[in-house]
Amino acid sequence: MMVNEGSRSSKEILAFSFQEGKIGPVIGTKTAGAVVAGRPFIMQDGSLLYVAVTNVFLNNNQRLEGKGVTPDINVPFSLEYAQGADPQKQKAIETLLQTL
Repeated sequence: MMVNEGSRSSKEILAFSFQEGKIGPVIGTKTAGAVVAGRPFIMQDGSLLYVAVTNVFLNNNQRLEGKGVTPDINVPFSLEYAQGADPQKQKAIETLLQTL
């Protein structure tokens, strides 16, 4: 599974579960740690306000908010210097092929 600092919310929960279940390696960079449950409110002008309303706990006591998920294989990826390459994707493909 690939993650990075842009991975948020349910994607972080999925990555955490992937690691906990020992399904396979998580590859990339540490996630944002933005995991709270939210609720949408429709405003009088028709706009939408989405507000965090409660914490999300995994395994009954673990909270990812502010912590994030640290990958098993750290692969930095700086978009401004990528020149069309995606080292995280490449490492994920290599890892998968080694597993097969």
